[in-house]
Amino acid sequence: MGRTPLDTPARLQEVFAAVLGVLAEVGYARFNMDLVAGRARVSKASLYQRWPSKARLITEALKANLPDLPQPDEGTFAEDVRQILRSWGEPMPFDTAGIFLGLLEGSRQDADLACLRAEHIDRAYTVHLQIAVDRAKARGELPDGLDADILITALISTFVLRSEEPGVIDGIVDGLLRPLIGTFRTK
Repeated sequence: MGRTPLDTPARLQEVFAAVLGVLAEVGYARFNMDLVAGRARVSKASLYQRWPSKARLITEALKANLPDLPQPDEGTFAEDVRQILRSWGEPMPFDTAGIFLGLLEGSRQDADLACLRAEHIDRAYTVHLQIAVDRAKARGELPDGLDADILITALISTFVLRSEEPGVIDGIVDGLLRPLIGTFRTK
């Protein structure tokens, strides 16, 4: 009995789930095609034929599993952020913190991964927060001189590293962001 080709969406998703599982468990340095091949029941040669490097395979797996990322406009920065973070966390079938840490580790070691991550993954997450920051500045909720990159990084990092905790989104918005916005109010 032959194996289902990698071209079918269901089979491809099995491979991508294996990729993300391995990355979360062992990190980037110990990640290899053998581990993915064993978990996904596919030959290592088939993986290399389609993805010439582990950086490209990981990037494709991440792109295939990006959540639906809407651009909310709830009228306030805090509520926009709440909706954006909710879209990231529902549903989250993978170990977000493990994947994030693996990507950070790998980006320090592999320039190709760093470039692919910045181009395909980071931008997919940061663009919505950047739009929300720009709108908040225009409404006077945030000062013009605010370093949006630092704020966005803080929001993303806190969410990812604490994503398994119940109520983390409300904690970030109500316990961190709302008090911070209160000190920034310019109008």
